[in-house]
Amino acid sequence: MKKIKKIILIAFLSINIITNYPQSMLININKINVESVNIVDKIIKEKTSFINIDVEIPQIVGLVSRKKEEEINNEILEWTNLWIKDTKDTSEKLMPTIPYELQARYLVTNNKDILSFYTDYYQFSGGAHGITTRNMYNINTYSGDKVLLKDLFEEGYDYKTFINNQIYKEINKQPENYFQGKEGFNGIKDDQDFYIKNDKIIIHFPYYEIAPYVTGMPEFEIDYKINTDLLKG
Repeated sequence: MKKIKKIILIAFLSINIITNYPQSMLININKINVESVNIVDKIIKEKTSFINIDVEIPQIVGLVSRKKEEEINNEILEWTNLWIKDTKDTSEKLMPTIPYELQARYLVTNNKDILSFYTDYYQFSGGAHGITTRNMYNINTYSGDKVLLKDLFEEGYDYKTFINNQIYKEINKQPENYFQGKEGFNGIKDDQDFYIKNDKIIIHFPYYEIAPYVTGMPEFEIDYKINTDLLKG
């Protein structure tokens, strides 16, 4: 009899809590069963007579593999700190009349099966213009592994020829904007820079790799529908 009364009391209390605090219960359930991958800011700011640092870089939160999450975040932070240190050391050595500028901002371009984002690192150290370095990351949210370009295609498919043909086609529309011959575009690399946007592959090239500075950082949208089932293993 005591056990029955205890069960009835627990059931009554549970119903009462859900009735009076339904939102609270829902939040607790979501915390246990639902975990999304997010990006948070890591801010670094410093200003001296010789340099002005204004940096916001991404740090991943919520990957299933905490180890791989930490590895990626550390890689981003270490690259950023080295970039800052090198420029800061140079500014202190040369003591410029106009402070060097270091700025960094990131953009998340896809947050589905593939977490895709890039950070633009801008540096001005005098001269006619500054320079921007764009670092890209594509992360398999199932495994936490970095996604390479070849991972987006069926094994054995000649994806390089497919992508190269599309890039050549775009370059030929305005060949005057690009270097020619050995200095120009001669095909994508195994570790080609890219990111995902609107379920499309964006192939990226840094300043001066295949075009003069005035052309900017060339990017090419590849007409290909990504099949993320290839990443699920």
